[in-house]
Amino acid sequence: MKILWMSRHAPLTSQEAELARLFGAEVRVEQDPRPFSSAEDIAVRYRDGGYDDLVVVAPLSVLARLVDLGLKPLWAEMTQVGRAEAEVTTPRRDGRTHYYRFDRFRRVKALRLEFEELQ
Repeated sequence: MKILWMSRHAPLTSQEAELARLFGAEVRVEQDPRPFSSAEDIAVRYRDGGYDDLVVVAPLSVLARLVDLGLKPLWAEMTQVGRAEAEVTTPRRDGRTHYYRFDRFRRVKALRLEFEELQ
């Protein structure tokens, strides 16, 4: 099994281990860190590369469009934790730092964005 990893960040060791647990030790995860222009761009890379599955780090609107295109990408669920438990450190523009730990993968089956007009 071959999985396309669409993110500028490489998968964490814990994420690779979870993919191996879910899909077998022979799973290959191939990162594509290049920027994408649209969900259609991601879909072309996925299909042209002959991938079996897809992990995408992208805005929700892009994930929704991927689902519209017939893809059901994997979502890496992260939880904000304290510094000691963190696998990922994210500095913020306001000077604060957030810390995250990978929890699990979930499959995106549908996504609905609902907006409200501002008066």
